Amino acid sequence: MKKIWHSMLCGGALAALLCTPALAAEEGDFSLVVNGEPVSFTDALPQLKDDRSFLPMAATFQALGYGEGDISWDNDARTVTAEKDGVTLLLAIGKQEIKVTGPEGEKIIPTDVAPYIDPASDRTYIPVGLVADALDYNVGWDGNTATVMIDDVDAILAANTATYEWMDRYMEYGRKYTQDACQVTGGYQMELTAKDAAEDGTLEEGRFTWKGDYTMLQSQKALQFDTNMVFNTSASSQGDVSLDMNASIDMDAAMRMDLETGKLYFQSKALSGMLGAEKLDSWYLLDLKNTMDGLYGSGYYQDLLALAYQENDGGFGEALALLLREVTPVSPDMTTKDMLQLYNQLFSDQAFQKSGSSYVSSFQWEGMDLTFTLFTNGGSQVNGYAMEMSANDPSGLSMTMTASMKNDKMEMNMEIDDTMMDMTMTMDGEYRRSGTKPAGAPPAGAEVVDVMDLMLSMVSETGV
Repeated sequence: MKKIWHSMLCGGALAALLCTPALAAEEGDFSLVVNGEPVSFTDALPQLKDDRSFLPMAATFQALGYGEGDISWDNDARTVTAEKDGVTLLLAIGKQEIKVTGPEGEKIIPTDVAPYIDPASDRTYIPVGLVADALDYNVGWDGNTATVMIDDVDAILAANTATYEWMDRYMEYGRKYTQDACQVTGGYQMELTAKDAAEDGTLEEGRFTWKGDYTMLQSQKALQFDTNMVFNTSASSQGDVSLDMNASIDMDAAMRMDLETGKLYFQSKALSGMLGAEKLDSWYLLDLKNTMDGLYGSGYYQDLLALAYQENDGGFGEALALLLREVTPVSPDMTTKDMLQLYNQLFSDQAFQKSGSSYVSSFQWEGMDLTFTLFTNGGSQVNGYAMEMSANDPSGLSMTMTASMKNDKMEMNMEIDDTMMDMTMTMDGEYRRSGTKPAGAPPAGAEVVDVMDLMLSMVSETGV
């Protein structure tokens, strides 16, 4: 699996990083950070060529942990060979590919640029992203600091001494709700108040509320969700004209999802009416697998699903390693090594402090305070958790959130306060095992409308 979480952290695709563009750098004016440590270059500096970042081969491989005996140069063939940990890399000057030979066999990785020899220094230069990808390292680019970041996640994890016994117990507690079919029943309410919503400033306040009950059936293969939501709006204005607007709309909705195929179906008569559909009971299909794979590469959805359900049931340490292998470093101050340290500050055994029959971990970082509590039965078995988080932004945005679950009952509350709006949301639910398997698709014979086809049709009709 490769770069699952990059979209959340940097919004880019791996392909954009394979030969890292140096968008804001001049020749010799960008830097390299490997495993969280800056690399110094002496006799040969990083260069730009074809709008790509190239690094001197010898210094780069040394920074990646290769010894002098691990790198060889064939003058006749004009090739560079690097070998470490049973994996051999072969690069040819002027050839837009790299050959990788390892335990799984041989593969050729193409690129749009090739290694070259700088005539001024007589040094071999390689596209750093190509090499990093061939070695299955994480590679990122920070345009603000003109820095290429390469992380050997396996090496970083090998140096990690933290243990996660308490989080293993927490995961074991959570598995009883995911391994078999489970039914969740509860209610929710969300209220949003918009301040000075009108462009001319005459609208004093607009209030929107969503309230309803829900029933959800879930398993590792499917999800079924039904709700009887009621949507209310109210707004008052001031000025030369006084106007009150109030509306109440029943927005009963249903959702079905086949987790294995990534197909999400939803139905809402209110939504169908808004879209002008002829049949109000139509189901709408969103193919998440095709959408995600199209955006981030083939296999993205299945990798995400595997991570979400922690099919690697070896424990929290394995799940954390999987996560870190999929995260693109976003800045020299937030490499894989830095992220591991942050996770350890909250989730390692060393982070938890005993408080009665519970174990509590606290964490503060850049305006965010987070407390994570594991409830126990007085021994080593975890039977619930609680999380409290607050965050404040210099812009005036503040957020608080609490979530807890003990035994089979869950509660959540979130509040957001901003200069333009306030929002509160509460939700509760009770979990119990169920002998009923969730439906992952609409009933047989139901009309299904593909959302992508619908959007293309609407664009075609409007001529946009």
